[in-house]
Amino acid sequence: MPDSRRFVDTVADAMFAVLVVALTAAFAAPVRAETPVDVIPHQEETVAPYVARIYFDAKAKDGSDSYFEILKDGKSVYVQKAKTKGEKFFIGTMYKDDPDAAMIKMGMDITGDGQPDLVISEYTGFANCCLVLHIFEIGPTFRKIGTIDAEFGDSGPHFLPPDKDSKSTGLVIQIHDWTFANWNTDFADSPAPKVILRFTDNAYRVAPDLMRTLAPNAGDLVARANAVRSYAPSAEGGEWPHAKVSPQLWGTMLDLIYSRHADDAWKFLDQAWPAKVQGKDAFAREFRAQLAKSPYWPAVEAMNSTK
Repeated sequence: MPDSRRFVDTVADAMFAVLVVALTAAFAAPVRAETPVDVIPHQEETVAPYVARIYFDAKAKDGSDSYFEILKDGKSVYVQKAKTKGEKFFIGTMYKDDPDAAMIKMGMDITGDGQPDLVISEYTGFANCCLVLHIFEIGPTFRKIGTIDAEFGDSGPHFLPPDKDSKSTGLVIQIHDWTFANWNTDFADSPAPKVILRFTDNAYRVAPDLMRTLAPNAGDLVARANAVRSYAPSAEGGEWPHAKVSPQLWGTMLDLIYSRHADDAWKFLDQAWPAKVQGKDAFAREFRAQLAKSPYWPAVEAMNSTK
């Protein structure tokens, strides 16, 4: 018969060896990080088969603490993260009491092409700034229709119903052109002419017929010209751009140009230029150069070249 004591010792040695191997493996194995908890969306809307979700990740350390996601049939089809902290996304308008909110609810046809759409508003969070509209088609085909940078108009863009004589059933978008922000004046006094965009030829484009207005009131222009000439700081004289000129001068000129009355804008310059300030021609050159920087200038220029 085998020695029972030797058998017990052998078993004990084997068990001890197994235990040592197990403990060694346990200490050698890398520590597994805790599975991160999914960020819960703080805004969500559904128009089957699509779901739009806005997230805010307070623990994000790379600046992308806010992002949005669009899902179709439960699968993610689009994700966009913030580039810096402070950016925020909203389904529809930024504010729920915005008069435009009811017109651009998720699933409404805002372009007039017969397909449901989705608008995501992005607030960049900088001073006096900035709003970007992301517009998607959420019909049988998902696609991004376009991005509209409203710049400093964080509450300025408006969706408007089509003109009663228009053949289009889509909403138009009214924004402001901020090309002249802080140009020879502070931001508060910077003029920003209106621009109206309409969805046509598969993109949002300037709508010249909607921007054109009736001929300007002569009496109103005379009053504005008098106000520019009597601008107190201009009495000090000097030469442009060092002399002080009222921003109402180029504000009025921009309003005229963006309503298809460019000829009247240049006449207004002659009428309103302060008598004690030199450099009107230099002003005109700099004004034209700044105007050419506008992303809408090609369309506005073409609008003024056709009568």
